Amino acid sequence: MEQIAAANSEPLPFRDNAWLAGRLTEIRAVHFADVRNGYPIDIRFGTRARYRFGSISARNGRTLILINALFSDPAVPVAVIDATIGHEMAHYTHGYGSGLPRLYAEPHRGGVVEKELARRGLAQVEHVSEEWRKANWEAFYESRCQDIETRKSARTDIAADQWSGILLKPGARTEEELRIQLHKTLKRIGARAGEPVFEVAWLHATPRQAGLSYWYHREKVLRLHGLLADRRIPDFVVEFELAYWAIRLRTSSSWEVIQRAMVAAGMGALASNALAWRRKSWTAFKKRNHPLR
Repeated sequence: MEQIAAANSEPLPFRDNAWLAGRLTEIRAVHFADVRNGYPIDIRFGTRARYRFGSISARNGRTLILINALFSDPAVPVAVIDATIGHEMAHYTHGYGSGLPRLYAEPHRGGVVEKELARRGLAQVEHVSEEWRKANWEAFYESRCQDIETRKSARTDIAADQWSGILLKPGARTEEELRIQLHKTLKRIGARAGEPVFEVAWLHATPRQAGLSYWYHREKVLRLHGLLADRRIPDFVVEFELAYWAIRLRTSSSWEVIQRAMVAAGMGALASNALAWRRKSWTAFKKRNHPLR
């Protein structure tokens, strides 16, 4: 811990992938020495990103850890890099991307990563990192990534124009219909007034966004894939997506719990039909009709 703290006090003027590998070696030696070896680890700087600080994955029998390219800037404290590496090493320890036995059903649920970092003496490094991110990250990102935001804004405008052909088509489902259906669903599952509190909206989905719905935590918005506005998609598919999230956000993310709640609300057949449609028809429908294909 003393070695890492010392490194945090004097950020190096130059950071490349070799420097990053050195940070990983030190963190493994000091904090994860008892973790048996899974796949060999490769670590390198990835792309610039606003929200993703690091990632871990398995490729061809090796573990790849990618660190936000913005962290190569010496203005970012080394504690931020160390905390990110520690976070990914916690995943490695839990069997994610490492080839080791999977210890938890989900990578983050229940605060398992934070508990692992605290148990291994990295809580203070994580605290320093979090405080710096809260105070500085947004301004730092904006100062280094205006080009990304400009391109993103242009792509968003183009996508909005292309999606309007589906979402504004006469007879298409509307966001108001989604809100009315959500209200009915909440009553059906026995939710109290105002529970859960979230908005529903259409998602101008990219071709990579293959799911039918996505929860945006920061905005408290459930976004349904824009293709669900097309009435060729059965009503029960839309109703299922709304019911799934209404139950998940008030009970548990466990499918078993959600399924039992749906059955109790008399929605068991609806769920079965929606899942069957998704398995058999969604991929082909999306491929044929996506405006950005």
